[in-house]
Amino acid sequence: MNKRVKPAGRPSKENQKLSEQLVLQTALSLMTEGGVEAVSFRKLAEALDATPMAVKYHVGNKQEMLKSLVKLAFSGVADGGAGHTPLERLRNALASYCDRALEHANLVRCMLGDTSLMSRDIVQLTDNLRQDTRRLNNGDENDVMLNLLVDYTHGFVFAAMSASPDNCPTVEGYLRSLDWVLTTTASD
Repeated sequence: MNKRVKPAGRPSKENQKLSEQLVLQTALSLMTEGGVEAVSFRKLAEALDATPMAVKYHVGNKQEMLKSLVKLAFSGVADGGAGHTPLERLRNALASYCDRALEHANLVRCMLGDTSLMSRDIVQLTDNLRQDTRRLNNGDENDVMLNLLVDYTHGFVFAAMSASPDNCPTVEGYLRSLDWVLTTTASD
């Protein structure tokens, strides 16, 4: 049981293989498997065969790293709302976001606990949803429908994440419920 000891100080130039992208991809993978606790600088360093300081050098402090992870995981999500009508755009945008949120549920949990982590893409998605819910709901300035849809989507994601595989809610069920809410609202 010979454990290799890393030399102190910075790695030599020829041994530097770390990059921000590699650290973030590794952190995203670890977070998906084990939550925010799995992305300590020490654990990342072990996974990358580097020092914690070298990891931190590439991604900044924990808050900066989490912001970068949200940006990476949800890049382009605001583009998922294609369609000709507000109903089509809402359904497509929420379905696209739900797919990403299921894949990165632990990151969503962090983001909802600290809204400063939200990326421009998440903010843009929310603005797009707001515009379309207001079009459907006679300009609801209180965003009741928006909040209902966002809360329902996150509730589904967390229920699916914590359910046992033999009793897991399905995306198809989520979409059926979403369709019901949207068509009921549109027909009022």
